[in-house]
This record gives sequence, C-alpha cells and structure tokens, in this order.
Amino acid sequence: MEQEKILSTLSEKLGETSFSPQTLQTYVELNPIAEGSEPDEAYWNKAVNFLKGMQGQYNHDVATRVEDFKKNYKPQPTPPTPPTPPVPPKNDDELEKKLKELEARLDAEDSKKVQADLLKKVTAAMKAKQANDDYVLDKTLQGVTFDTKKTVDELVTEFLPKYDAEYKACRGYGTAPRTSDGSGGTQHNAASRYFERKGKKEGWKKN
Repeated sequence: MEQEKILSTLSEKLGETSFSPQTLQTYVELNPIAEGSEPDEAYWNKAVNFLKGMQGQYNHDVATRVEDFKKNYKPQPTPPTPPTPPVPPKNDDELEKKLKELEARLDAEDSKKVQADLLKKVTAAMKAKQANDDYVLDKTLQGVTFDTKKTVDELVTEFLPKYDAEYKACRGYGTAPRTSDGSGGTQHNAASRYFERKGKKEGWKKN
C-alpha cells in the first residue's frame, strides 16, 4: 500500500488529534510495511493505540504545565503615572508567549527522541550491510541530524558511501571497507579497541 494511502487510512482511524501530518508521516516511516505487503488489523491497532497513548500523554503534560504556570505566574503590575491612567498588564499576551515557548520545548524533545530512534535503526541496518567497524561507524554518524522524511533504507544508502570514505581515511586503502561475506573491517576491531583504550589512557582527543 502506498504511503499516502496508509497516512489517509491512519488519519481516519485516529479521528481528530493534535498531531500534525508530519508527525503521522514520521511514524509511518519509522514503522514501514514490508514491500509488497498490506497493513493488517494488527498493524492498525498497534498504530492507533500507540498514537492515542502519545496524544493522551502529550495533552496531560501540556495541561499540567499550563496549570502550574497559571498557579505560579505573578505578573508585575504597571504602576500608574499621573495624570496618565494605569496600563493593565498584558497577561493574555504573556501567557500566549509562554505557551508557545512550552510547545517549542516539547517539539524539541520529540525531535530528539525521533533522532535517537533513527540512529539506532540506521546503525543496525548499516551493520547488516557489513559496516562492522564500530569506531568508523561512530565517526561516520557522529553529530548527524537525519532527514525524517527518508526511510531507514534511504538513509543507509546515503551514509554507506560516507562510511566507506571514513573507513579509508581511518584504516588506509589496504582492506575493503565492506565485503559480501561480512569480513570487511572486522579484522580491525581488535586494533580499534586497543587504540581506543590507549587513547583514553593517554588522553588522546578525537578529531
């Protein structure tokens, strides 16, 4: 089933939520259907239950923080300046600003969770493609921000050439970065661990 159809059906089953289309698309991309397969009832139930659970938790967190803010917020009144009448504090504007800041922080936290999940999946998928040198793999993916619009397979395709280039930079050109039998790079694992231990002991810094 095409992704657009999955998104449409998922939106119908969820009903009205505060999730953006981008959030739903990210969920579908992180939980792909095997090629040539159709989503079954178990897939829909899992998706709906997970997203509704997130929606409930999100609403609860926002409501709790809003109530805490209202209880603790003490606006400073503007003293009157004769003969000008006193100007009332713009409580509504300040509250709206605080709520936007709160929403931005929650969105940032969600983004970090998505990136961490993608890092785990991309790392596992690259190792399945014989990118087995942990040191080189860590350097390849260090500080990367993944494009959440891409699937895990697309991200692996994007980063495998970077892994190969990093491997040659770290290990030289004597051994292929990856081989079909899974041996590529594995002979360096012991050396990697040795140099990493030696680097920690002597205070080396990574470039």
